Amino acid sequence: MPLKTPSFWRSKNILAFLLLPFSGLYLIGHKIKTAFAKPYTSSLPVLCIGGVVAGGSGKTPAVHAILKLFHDYKLFERPVILTRGYGGSLKGPTLIDPEYHHYSDAGDEALLHAYYAPTVLSCNRADGAQLAEAMGADIIIMDDGLQNGTLSKDMCLLVAGDMGNGFMIPAGPLREPLPDAVSKCAGIILTGGNIQSEKPVFSTRITVVSENDKSIPYFGFAGLGQPEKFKKTLEENGFTLSGFESFADHHPYTRLDMEDLLKKAGSAALITTEKDFVRIPQDYRDKVHILSIVMSFDDEASVLNLLKAGLCGE
Repeated sequence: MPLKTPSFWRSKNILAFLLLPFSGLYLIGHKIKTAFAKPYTSSLPVLCIGGVVAGGSGKTPAVHAILKLFHDYKLFERPVILTRGYGGSLKGPTLIDPEYHHYSDAGDEALLHAYYAPTVLSCNRADGAQLAEAMGADIIIMDDGLQNGTLSKDMCLLVAGDMGNGFMIPAGPLREPLPDAVSKCAGIILTGGNIQSEKPVFSTRITVVSENDKSIPYFGFAGLGQPEKFKKTLEENGFTLSGFESFADHHPYTRLDMEDLLKKAGSAALITTEKDFVRIPQDYRDKVHILSIVMSFDDEASVLNLLKAGLCGE
């Protein structure tokens, strides 16, 4: 069952400090697992778009932004996205077909990715890489997996947003110490907040691309790591909200959920994210508006130069 991000992760409070000894145990376990990992080396270049926090940091739109650069500048012609398919029952390796697979099979991220590029779901990243090789891919883009040691990476980019209280799980949201995560990466994709680093930091912006009628009121809802970011996006883009409902990250919406949302919305129209939309029961989708967004880089040329140097040898 998906859980909401704990509220105490947002600040250095008493509960967070009490849990710090368990964070130390988590770190020891992570170090041991990393030390004994035997990564598979793919014949393809592997680019990891990774995160350091548990929950949403913007990795999905960052993957799509990188895909667009590959396409626009013809760096690679046959990219394959590799994901573990969080929230789905499939173990893989499986090539995801959004017309056939359900979010209960593949999870929401894999389904959404499959609309942008061929997407392989595999809990074992090495097996997924081998399927991508057999498919004739010319690069693998890992969605997440910075802390996964089963597949060697040629380049890692860290997607960094809100770091919460800066503590490790369970006292805070970090999967590993931030300096450790940064040390593995060639650059940082900044999706919120601020970060000081000697590595290149690439700021981003979110643009709404869907054509929604802003003359009517909306009732927003989202099941994300940070659903309040979706609410803020709506407000900053001129949407009038009659209310907003937050759900746990990757929440599988039921018919009861949808009936409750429709009741709360009243005369307002329901609106949610593309990622949430794939988790809505099919017979309710015509009652929900989608806010489609794209991420882009403020300094696209610098990102492109880093990708060329790290993946193409230029």
